[in-house]
Amino acid sequence: MPQYSEQEKNNIASANSLFDGSCGDPASLFADDAIWWNGLPRLPGLEGKTEHKGIETIKKILYGAGQDQPNSGTDSYDLSTNRFTDLLVIADNDYVMRQHTQHSKTNSGKDYKNVYCFVFRFNDQGKIQYLTEHWNTWYANKILLDNWDLDAAHPND
Repeated sequence: MPQYSEQEKNNIASANSLFDGSCGDPASLFADDAIWWNGLPRLPGLEGKTEHKGIETIKKILYGAGQDQPNSGTDSYDLSTNRFTDLLVIADNDYVMRQHTQHSKTNSGKDYKNVYCFVFRFNDQGKIQYLTEHWNTWYANKILLDNWDLDAAHPND
């Protein structure tokens, strides 16, 4: 088991709190000039972009997640159904990597299961400066945006 510094422990706790809800307002974890990279440039209201710059844009991701998108064809997942398995978290100085399998129901009732890997870079104030979100974007695109019935990878089955 790695021996983490206090800074690394704090960064791990911040990264985990983004998903377990213990942070209160998730926007408080981010620097004002933070960037969130997402490889699927089809987020509602942010179409065509993969780099989402600044806290106001990041708030659109944070507060828009799980919201119905009328007339967009998007079937968001119901955040209240989220659970995470296969959790792996490691830290190195300013970086934290968190990988997990997300299990959810979509707002239309479909099962959603996808593997995510988030790489966080923290600044000197302990705020997220850059977040890279890796996931099976093809799967998410087909389930959430094209409304296909698919099954995701099963890394630990």
